[in-house]
Amino acid sequence: MFEKVAGVISTKDLHYLEAQLREDESMQEAFHAIQISFGHEDLERLKEDEDWIDILSVIKTRPRTTHQHRFGKYTVAAVLAGLLVSSAGLYFLTNRKTTPPLAAVTAGESPQAVVLQLADSKTVLLSDKTTNIRLGDVQLHNAADQLTFSSPDNFSVYGGQHTLIVPVAKSYRVTLSDGTAVWLNADTRLQFPFSFNGSSREITLLSGEAFIEVAPDAGQPFIVHTPNSTVQVLGTAFNINAYNPKQVRLSLVSGSVKMNTHGAAVVVKPGMEAVYTPPEGLYTQSFDEKTVLSWKAGKHFFDKASLSDICLILYRHMGIKAVIDSSLRRHDIHFNGMVDKHKPIQEFMDDVKNMTGVDYYFDAQGILHFR
Repeated sequence: MFEKVAGVISTKDLHYLEAQLREDESMQEAFHAIQISFGHEDLERLKEDEDWIDILSVIKTRPRTTHQHRFGKYTVAAVLAGLLVSSAGLYFLTNRKTTPPLAAVTAGESPQAVVLQLADSKTVLLSDKTTNIRLGDVQLHNAADQLTFSSPDNFSVYGGQHTLIVPVAKSYRVTLSDGTAVWLNADTRLQFPFSFNGSSREITLLSGEAFIEVAPDAGQPFIVHTPNSTVQVLGTAFNINAYNPKQVRLSLVSGSVKMNTHGAAVVVKPGMEAVYTPPEGLYTQSFDEKTVLSWKAGKHFFDKASLSDICLILYRHMGIKAVIDSSLRRHDIHFNGMVDKHKPIQEFMDDVKNMTGVDYYFDAQGILHFR
């Protein structure tokens, strides 16, 4: 679980972990707790700590097949919690910097850089400036929130799966070695290789949301893995949302895809989306392309959104922390509207106030309060 959050997990271990998460609800809860508790910078600092190195050695050497025999499903979560507290908790309390982690950006602060975490755990910061970076045989070009790269078919270094980490309030685009274009929404992690050398082209959306235009290649099918599904593609354009670890939503714009999850499979047609949500399972429905793809233009449409939903989206979409004051008891309020990250937040908040009657203010730390 730690390796997946850190973006250094191998493809084999990723598939193993995904299978375990599908079967064990307590493991899902433990993994979700790890996801929301640790930022990228936290994990980077832990890699230099002796206790963390010990933890990694245990993770990498413990026989995988004995987990469920040695521990009951609720004990797994308890052991993980104990591992967090005993081995890492003291380190965080005594060494954690006062600056916010990668995903913590408040109003008025500049969002942090996109990070490319290589398969060998080294990191490359992809700032807003145009940069050219050589990694052995691979040449990276970062410009205007977009990454392109070139690599020979058979190169000796920097193979394996690399992880692109997009923080909150940012969006980014990467063009893969086959010409496939991937737009990444804020707070998204994508795992991919620098070259597709096998019989298929495979990437993994670890979390978040992506719009993908797949370069056609009938001889080398394109496959997208998510925590709860596998999508098989020949050549198409689609949006895939995996922010919720228990739900996957694939919206097809053109072409055709086949979505497999938990033993069920469905072929999706343009204008339709496949949704997997327990306990409903896998089903298809139509979708509004303007609404689903609005994030590419920096917009987000709310449909009967609660105040909690608004708080979540404002942080993910614009890096603005928002809270609901305890004096506000009208949590059943629902809002329909749109927020545009390219416009002042006050315009959106005035719309919320006019439609719901809920007032707002910013405190000295730039945190937005509903009151």
